[in-house]
Amino acid sequence: MFCINCGASFLEENANYCSHCGQRRNDHHKSINKKTRLLSFLIPVGSFLSVLFVLILVYSHETEVNGNVITYQEKAEKAALAGEYNKALDFVETGLSYRNNYDILINEKELILTIIELNEDLTEVEQKIMDEQYESAQRDLDLLKRQMATNRSPLFVKLSHEIKQAETSVKVGEMKEEINKLESIDELADKLATFYSLELQEATELKQQIYTKMVTISSVKAEENLANKHFSQALNIVDEALQYVVNNEKLLSLKDRIIEEKAGFEKAEQERINKALQAAKMEEQHNLTKAVELTAINIKVDKYGDAYINGSVKNNGTETVHSIVIEFTVSDEKGKELESGKTNVFPNKLEPGETGDFEHVTYSTKENAKVNIMNISWLLEEKKG
Repeated sequence: MFCINCGASFLEENANYCSHCGQRRNDHHKSINKKTRLLSFLIPVGSFLSVLFVLILVYSHETEVNGNVITYQEKAEKAALAGEYNKALDFVETGLSYRNNYDILINEKELILTIIELNEDLTEVEQKIMDEQYESAQRDLDLLKRQMATNRSPLFVKLSHEIKQAETSVKVGEMKEEINKLESIDELADKLATFYSLELQEATELKQQIYTKMVTISSVKAEENLANKHFSQALNIVDEALQYVVNNEKLLSLKDRIIEEKAGFEKAEQERINKALQAAKMEEQHNLTKAVELTAINIKVDKYGDAYINGSVKNNGTETVHSIVIEFTVSDEKGKELESGKTNVFPNKLEPGETGDFEHVTYSTKENAKVNIMNISWLLEEKKG
């Protein structure tokens, strides 16, 4: 034992006083016991506080990391559902940089990579549809559906919808090919009866295709009869088409034109020609030769290779004109003529300063088709009195 006051060792075990400084030995024991008790309290408390501080720091850090991971997981899912797959993949990679063993993000990364690969395959299928390779496109779509059949993840919803749309395009494309081969109103009418089993979207598109073909066929055949002065046959053809394409402006305008040309022919076409040739005034000459001006011409080839032509003309003359006929040719990018024909302007009559429209569809032109206006002809309305 030693003295707490002077540090000297006690020589006698039972001594009550220090032999060097005289300090009582009992005071020594009390002081030691007091410090011992204090230390026994402070050490556990300090250890507890240290551990608690470390735990708080770890918890705070882990909470922040978890928050970042969940945030990027939500961003990735939102982007993937919107079809922004590469953006979604970036979000997943960022989330994994915070916690690379997070199973949910790891699984979502695999799903997104799979979706990106399938989406690339779907892009190739869409190109085949554009190239009218429908049979091959359908085989590829069947394979895509089998690859997706075992996965019910919501991330595949948009891709599944796009695959269904592609299947619709294949079905519509195949039926459009059949429609393009039909050459009569009766055949087209029979084809309409086969659409009742189709979904509304498909049936609507195909019906519109048939109606457009009906208008085109009847217009072309009516023009042929008009050229041969077979007015009654031309009217019958237009009326037959109007039974299906009710109130079609183009056909109604053509019908008006046929009636007026028939009346004019019966009254004596030669008389009108002579009258036109004998017109001496500049105004009359202008109305006969320069009244109708082409103001716009457009051609657009759709994804099935059909060329939709439309344009407009304006009556720059001083008299009413009617029975305006646009003569045109359609050629491919090498200049090869694909079609030549005529189409009428609607409305049938144009007052001075008024504009009218015309349209036509040329089928299976592929890309880069061009339209050339060869001639525009019209008749002047006869002046009363």
